[in-house]
Amino acid sequence: MKIEIARQAGFCMGVRRAMRLALRAAETSPGPVYTYGPLIHNPQALELLRRLGVEDLREHPDAQKGVVIIRAHGVPPEEKKALENRGFKVLDGTCPRVARVQALARRYAREGYQVIIIGDREHAEVKGILAYTQGRGAVVSQVADLESLPPLEKYVILSQTTQDEELFAFLSQEILSRWPGGKVVNTICHATHERQESIRELATRCEAVVVVGGRGSANTNRLVQIAREEKREAFLVETPEELPLEKLEHFERIGVSAGASTPNWLINGVVERLKSHRNPWRKGLLAALYLHGPLSLSVAGFTAGAALLARGTLHLLQPLLTFLLTFFAHTWNLLIARGFISLCQPYKAAFYARYEKPLVGAVVGSFLLALLLAFQENPVIFVSLALLGGLSALYSLTGLRSLFPGNRTFFIPAYWVVLALILSFPWKNLSPLLFLFPLALWQALYLDLLDLFEDGFLGKESLAAFLEEKKTLLALKMLSIFCFSLDIFLALKYDQKFLIMLPLWIYLLGLAVYISRRPLGRRLFLEYLGLSPGLIFGGLAWIMRGVS
Repeated sequence: MKIEIARQAGFCMGVRRAMRLALRAAETSPGPVYTYGPLIHNPQALELLRRLGVEDLREHPDAQKGVVIIRAHGVPPEEKKALENRGFKVLDGTCPRVARVQALARRYAREGYQVIIIGDREHAEVKGILAYTQGRGAVVSQVADLESLPPLEKYVILSQTTQDEELFAFLSQEILSRWPGGKVVNTICHATHERQESIRELATRCEAVVVVGGRGSANTNRLVQIAREEKREAFLVETPEELPLEKLEHFERIGVSAGASTPNWLINGVVERLKSHRNPWRKGLLAALYLHGPLSLSVAGFTAGAALLARGTLHLLQPLLTFLLTFFAHTWNLLIARGFISLCQPYKAAFYARYEKPLVGAVVGSFLLALLLAFQENPVIFVSLALLGGLSALYSLTGLRSLFPGNRTFFIPAYWVVLALILSFPWKNLSPLLFLFPLALWQALYLDLLDLFEDGFLGKESLAAFLEEKKTLLALKMLSIFCFSLDIFLALKYDQKFLIMLPLWIYLLGLAVYISRRPLGRRLFLEYLGLSPGLIFGGLAWIMRGVS
């Protein structure tokens, strides 16, 4: 079974903007936070907001204070004014493209035009646009609606932003043929057009199509309709658990698309379930990621590289202790903060809930084994590692999570680096250690960005969430360039063998450029790529050590 993902799927710009506005309000607002109607048409995303305390104002008709977020579809201006008069602080989450249509409707109405809106008359967006026409508007959803239109002379045709291109063109032509001389302004969002075209292309290459999204989402249902118009089997699912795997396994090539209100964590979950079906190797790779096995190996690579370059020798015990203590710190904190993790990685949190007891035993066992091995090796290392492990265990039990914005993304690489420094002591050459923190920070920030791409809630402890996507990508590129420049400097000043590290920094820069395209359905692959820098660093350090 081969899986292909549509080139346009998941949150559109307007929905992502509204969701992030709501998530930020939930975190920063001292009072209650409401949405004016459902923020988006996706039950799972709305459940996430509900768990954060963001509720639909319609369920609290007596509320008089707090923050109210206008949904991406927009609202009539008089309703927004009424909210402000009731004492609410209003955050306008209206999609900029919807706001443009509202502005056009208001402008043309003021100029004396009749405004014809092609769209679903019951849709919140259409109701909002209609309110801007000052009583000079009408909605057309089908040919039959033309019979109820008054004679048109000076008029303009606009569209719901998520309208089907073909239907808009057809109805516009029907109106023009009856009442010539009208203006037509195609206000269909380009992303909607791209999404519909991409599923048409997908349907030509695949035997069946899975569309992920809420059943109450008009644009999601339209994607299913388009796939069926292309004579393909189409399945609408809201969650991975709804996949009809028995039916789908008979198809050799399956396409996956998603509505504009579908978060990436749901799309990735569906793709992963499809790819893992009857594939125990892939399930094992995913479980290893959940258990922080590859991450622990990567951090062991940091220690190995530091020991080889700064100390000149490497013993198996050094990376082994690193592996055990990395597994302990990350798994312990995830067990403690499982509820919080479920807001951005729900499937990982569910895995930890299912296997909580054996995981607790493994965490305690790994810490005790690490301390036993360290005590046998060196009492000073034993005390240092015991203190470091104890401090790491306090992170999710204290206020460290909210110490400053982005703190987790700094604490994690700091833990890795201190671990590597302790286990590579005594140092004979300090210059190679200059790479450690920027390299570890790059890896932590990359993994943080992957979580941001999931469209869940990360909180202010995430540097990627604090910086947002563009600045985080820039930071990854700048860290790569900084390490490259530092490498050149050390090679010129101290030893040309440092040039052996250059491929690593080029690789990191290339990886930062690659993920800027936000590839969907490849979380497993991207996470393994993001854990490779530590291993590459250790491998190149071994080569440097061997070069005379």
